Amino acid sequence: MDTVQDASGQPFAGWLEGELAQYYEPAAVLRRSDRKEILLYRHRESGQHIVYRRIRGRQPVYDSLCLFRSRNIAEVYETTFDGRDTLVIEEYVDGVTIADVLEKRLFTVKEMCGTIIQLCEGLHALHERHIIHRDIKPENVMIQNDGVVKLIDFDSSKIFKPSVERDTTTLGTVGYAAPEQYGEAQSDERTDIYALGILMNVMLTGVHPVKMQARGRTGKLIEKCIMVNPGKRCENVLEIRKALKKIAD
Repeated sequence: MDTVQDASGQPFAGWLEGELAQYYEPAAVLRRSDRKEILLYRHRESGQHIVYRRIRGRQPVYDSLCLFRSRNIAEVYETTFDGRDTLVIEEYVDGVTIADVLEKRLFTVKEMCGTIIQLCEGLHALHERHIIHRDIKPENVMIQNDGVVKLIDFDSSKIFKPSVERDTTTLGTVGYAAPEQYGEAQSDERTDIYALGILMNVMLTGVHPVKMQARGRTGKLIEKCIMVNPGKRCENVLEIRKALKKIAD
């Protein structure tokens, strides 16, 4: 491959073109839309896969993600901005999504607890750095073959700024997005907690809690996570992790 090209046929800028063209070859198109393009590349010698994504506009959250590592977060290797799009090279997570599992069966309470406890670890690392994911859903949580859980896809993520009163752009997935994501207030870590509550319920029942809510201690935890008023939700993901460990025991 002499020149790596995007969907419009134009060559990538600078170092990304050279690095990908020299060491990698395209393996698959993972997603393509007007706003983004996500491609899978394979290393020519080792066979190792990486993910390349191009997202329309400036996405400063990827600069922050490059600066730290977490076992439960898909690693971002490099990122740059070409004047129009944000370009990202990141870890390819080999495994299945929660959505893949739900196509075949529901999670047991113990399985759900183990999965969400790991997810809380990753979210805690993000929240410590004021990064809010804003799109937690079954398709964005990977479970590797070794059981390690990783959160992926930060295209809707933002960096929390105390001086901002409300979100200026509505992003997220209907059914999982918290009320404040629709312009009611600024997203913060409690926004991710809301989506976690929805996710836990879907893992156990297969449906949104408005249709059927899980029962028992798990149901009470979910109810606290999905309160409309952010101030009445769990304060942080460590509180959720602690509660889930008790439920799992």
